Amino acid sequence: MTEIFSVFMLAWPNAETFRASSKEELAAKLGPTITLWTACLRDVDYWTAQKATVKLCQSCKFLPSIAEMREAVEAVNREITGEAKRAYMDARSACMTFGAEKAYEQLPARSKKVIDAMGGMEVFAPPDKDFFAMLDFESSYETFLRGNPTGLPSARKVQKALEN
Repeated sequence: MTEIFSVFMLAWPNAETFRASSKEELAAKLGPTITLWTACLRDVDYWTAQKATVKLCQSCKFLPSIAEMREAVEAVNREITGEAKRAYMDARSACMTFGAEKAYEQLPARSKKVIDAMGGMEVFAPPDKDFFAMLDFESSYETFLRGNPTGLPSARKVQKALEN
């Protein structure tokens, strides 16, 4: 939260919250504020908070409140979920139109990386099944968007591996 407030100080330098005669006074003044924000936004991860902060810097004329930060966080989460769902639908549609192998060639690079991280097309569109791995794809896609394209398996994939 301290890093987020550093951005706030740059974006809203004239806000009353940041007015102080010395660094010590500023630290004493901001301490309780940062503690409150941390307590109220405990469920928000740093990556999402960063993205929400950018949104707030672009839209707020004045230093945002905790409620405005939470609204921006929810907007970021909706965007990420929406993008993952759209990417899944595009991949599924391509599979249904062209078949799994040709569909893979048609996909955007990000979707290919997500499918590779999942274990390939045979995991995304199992040849002997009438379904697609929607939840694994969307979870992996969101992980990729959040800057962790290492292919860490989703909880469902780990559970399946443990069961076998």
